[in-house]
Amino acid sequence: MKHKIPKNKEKILSIKIYSFTSQQVTKFKKELNQNIPNSNIHKSESALDGGGFIISYFKKDGTTSKLSTRNISRNSKKYKAEFNLIDSFFEFIYSVVDDDEGLKILDESYEPYFYGLPIRKVAENPLEYKIWGSISGDVTWNNQLTPFLDGLPKNQCIIIDCDNQLSYSWQEDILRLYILKNSTIQFANMDWLKHTREYLIEFKEELKTCKDNEEEMEKLKKTTTYDLYMNNTTEINKWLEIPKNSISKTVEQCRENCR
Repeated sequence: MKHKIPKNKEKILSIKIYSFTSQQVTKFKKELNQNIPNSNIHKSESALDGGGFIISYFKKDGTTSKLSTRNISRNSKKYKAEFNLIDSFFEFIYSVVDDDEGLKILDESYEPYFYGLPIRKVAENPLEYKIWGSISGDVTWNNQLTPFLDGLPKNQCIIIDCDNQLSYSWQEDILRLYILKNSTIQFANMDWLKHTREYLIEFKEELKTCKDNEEEMEKLKKTTTYDLYMNNTTEINKWLEIPKNSISKTVEQCRENCR
């Protein structure tokens, strides 16, 4: 595995060598051999950005063929076979790579092709998951995350390493739906919550200042902070009493809390 700095293709950030067994590569080889092209094939779609891959086949009779792709879309049914190759490739590589640095590089490479919820289980005791790819929107826009969280066991401490992959809106939704409700889920690495804390403190001061000013109060009511605070006043006030450096917890802090 070679990981290059994007702006300087000549400089190698890290080089790692991994070994694998014949059993690990057998399934991937089977997928590669499903549809061997007889000649060079190029598949591409117009797009602002995207990934691609090239597979070269070397046959026993000395002839070669190649499959090249660029900017193919996961939403297009005509590329199902190509995405099977991609998924099989990463399934194979993930079975080989097990160090944190290697996994982070893999995650960055796989994310443009991945569909679904980018969450991986990383430990059993305590139960720990990591969000390895970005999740945009909020609870109303992308609601795959909520059913996952709601489906976790309720009678044990669980850690979710958010790795700052959640949007700001999602982090506020997590605060509202889980943290303020004293959920058994421990959320790590949600740095945006520090800003939410600052906004709430400022809001409380503005609320005191503007309580007799109808025009200014109407402005406050149009903010998302107003809804967050007014619908969870007691819980928010308790949360604001937590030391600032404990608002965004590390994974280590969450593990300590789960002991």
